[in-house]
Amino acid sequence: MSKPGWQSKLSRPISLKTGTKLETLADARAFILDMLPESDQDRSSWQHATELLIEAAERGGATTEQIERALFLQGMWIPK
Repeated sequence: MSKPGWQSKLSRPISLKTGTKLETLADARAFILDMLPESDQDRSSWQHATELLIEAAERGGATTEQIERALFLQGMWIPK
């Protein structure tokens, strides 16, 4: 079993409406920190996604569904 870390893959890639594709924990982290305005980062859905993201990088775990939920709530992702 591979060691958790920021290069770990999400359980499935997430394609945003903008064409951006999130495939790893690092991609999701960079998106949250670099692309989301602070006011959006403060939303509870993103706070929860961030907590799960850090936990996944440190110990392993799943975050894909929470990231998808937060993106969906902001109209940035539509399930296929």
